[in-house]
Amino acid sequence: MKKEELRERLIHELWRMYKMDIIAHLIEFVEGETAVLAYLAERDGQSVNPSNISDELRVSRARTANILRSLRQKGMVDMAIADDDRRKMLVRLTEEGRRQFREKFRFVSDYFDLYIDVLGEEDISELTRLLKKTVDSEDTLRHKKLLPGGEHDR
Repeated sequence: MKKEELRERLIHELWRMYKMDIIAHLIEFVEGETAVLAYLAERDGQSVNPSNISDELRVSRARTANILRSLRQKGMVDMAIADDDRRKMLVRLTEEGRRQFREKFRFVSDYFDLYIDVLGEEDISELTRLLKKTVDSEDTLRHKKLLPGGEHDR
């Protein structure tokens, strides 16, 4: 099969995948409020600096500030000035934030369990292997400076 045909088939299937319901739920975990909740949940009650959140999630400082403001208004995060440096703000997940994140995570986990049941262990293992290979290949291409452009703010 020619490279052009392979490329077109890949793009077509990725577009079809992008339209799946599960993708909309997954996107929440990589951008926006749920991504911040996930980041804070991973730190298990530790306070973190908003700039760490911004850097990790690859979003602008302004976008991070807006997300944190919204989460604070909803009672999902607490924010306080750092004792050791009055210029620093620290963010911590509240119990409500923890509950909301667990609920969203449980929903996505249950959704994936359905896909595992339908596709089966062998196909899920193969898909996981190919996804890992895809991610690893981007790291290789980036290291070799073969990718066009630079990193983008999402």
